[in-house]
Amino acid sequence: MVSESTKKDQQELQRTGKKQRGSSGRDLLKLLFLMIFYQPVLTEQQKQRKNVQHVFIHFSAWEYAGSDQLWAGLITTLCDGIERHFGLLPMSIYRAIGRKCGIIERPGDQEWVSKKYLCLPLWAAVILVTVVAIGVGVLLLVFGIPFGNASGDAIAVVEGIGATAVGVSAAAAIRIAIMVVRNVFVTQKTQLERQMNRTDLSAQLGFMSSVKSEVRTVTRFLQFMEIFQRRKLQVVLEITHLDKCSPDKVVGVLDAMNILLSDYDAPFISILAVDPSIIVDCVESSMYMKGMANNGYEFLNRIVTLPFSVPRMDCDTKLRLIRDITERRKRQEKDLEEEVGFQQDPTMDANSNFLSEPGPRGYRKGIRAKDLIQEAFDYLLDDSLKEYMTDNVVQMRRIVNTITITIRLLASNVPKDEVCPKKVVDWVLLANQWPCRLSWVLQCIEDEEQRSNLGCCQGSPLPPDMFLWEVYEKYVEELDMLKGQMEKLLELDRDPELFHNFLCGRFRVKEAIFYLPYTVNLDLSLKRQMELQRGSHSLKRTKKFNRLTACTLLGMTVDDVCREVGDCPAS
Repeated sequence: MVSESTKKDQQELQRTGKKQRGSSGRDLLKLLFLMIFYQPVLTEQQKQRKNVQHVFIHFSAWEYAGSDQLWAGLITTLCDGIERHFGLLPMSIYRAIGRKCGIIERPGDQEWVSKKYLCLPLWAAVILVTVVAIGVGVLLLVFGIPFGNASGDAIAVVEGIGATAVGVSAAAAIRIAIMVVRNVFVTQKTQLERQMNRTDLSAQLGFMSSVKSEVRTVTRFLQFMEIFQRRKLQVVLEITHLDKCSPDKVVGVLDAMNILLSDYDAPFISILAVDPSIIVDCVESSMYMKGMANNGYEFLNRIVTLPFSVPRMDCDTKLRLIRDITERRKRQEKDLEEEVGFQQDPTMDANSNFLSEPGPRGYRKGIRAKDLIQEAFDYLLDDSLKEYMTDNVVQMRRIVNTITITIRLLASNVPKDEVCPKKVVDWVLLANQWPCRLSWVLQCIEDEEQRSNLGCCQGSPLPPDMFLWEVYEKYVEELDMLKGQMEKLLELDRDPELFHNFLCGRFRVKEAIFYLPYTVNLDLSLKRQMELQRGSHSLKRTKKFNRLTACTLLGMTVDDVCREVGDCPAS
């Protein structure tokens, strides 16, 4: 968009012969002069301009999540971004003297009209007042303060008139100067932030009025700068992290976008980068929207004028991003080694661990761990894994960081011949992509081990060489019965078919037991939920079995048993 704007500026220069202006150097001096003494004119030529410059402003809603009016943070960020782009001085002077002067529409090519003061152009009035001030000063120096004669009275009258005019003009100039200085040191962003967290109703109503007034001032300032710079201006607001905030604050930001920034003549484009499913839930659960937005998707459709969903990431793009992330991670590791001063101990035994405590010579046996990490990164970029890789960049970084940590943990606690970087990569991917199903399998293994240790006749430890997919298939029917209670947990997993393809032939029970103590990217609370659900389900089955046995011993018929138990006797 920036390069396209430059091309359009060149085309407009060739078409009109008038060069575009900036907001620094000589252009800044000219801008300040025109802002003080002239009013802009919206000509037909300005309306027909095709060159557009975009001002990009990023708003992270998470930064203002702690304030009572999150939506006001959007306006303060807007003010701050425009001040940074055009300069604090032009914005301060415009707020002091230019905000009351509107834009004139008239035919012709004249872009500026002089302001009037005492029926004179403002610049001429300033010159006249200056001349009068100098004349009064000269009279006072030459004639002093006259008393008692006619000529002296006449001079005194002239001096009085001049002093009055000078005093009025000086007072106005001083007032404007004070306003400009105040706007420079106390920006509009600072003023709005002072009012954001006030809770009394009168302050909130006054704050809303101040915000609306500020939006109108910013809009008029941008229209002024369009005429001065000889181009169209568009402010692009990039709104992110809104889906991390509470529902009421999410609705407040959406309302601000819809009410404050959607005027017909407002040059604002809002890009809302969010997860729609989360925003819809926030809208439907917000207390402010009760009875107004029963369907969050319809509410979004009324606000968003151009919905755009990012296409699904292809495998080649995934590999490219993973390669960039791993290269960045390797540079960080290298910088860390240089900063800490990692060195290889020349006396290190070949069979010793890769990471250990500092040796007697002060060396750190950690330099060889990066070879294992490099091998893991090479395997992560293999084509065989790109199908199972996530298309979320944050998750990609998490996977790369987790691989590094896991290898260092393993290398510091087990012999080197037991550390397999490829297995580590597979295990990290498995825990990251299917945390719920992996937790289910691990809980089933743990339950069978506990039953075996307790000597239960119905329980026996699973064979160590049994594949995890076989364990999953053995208990998948029980998982299907509990899906209603674990619906939210199962939403964390990716495609179940990919889970089958990834897990088949990859890990055995003994390998899962080996890697579990070094697994840092698997939430153990998920496994706890599986434990509770399996325990509750097992207790219900035991009660039903006992009732069925009692009914059978009492000689009840099959129909009586079915009515008593509420289930088929065979099951």
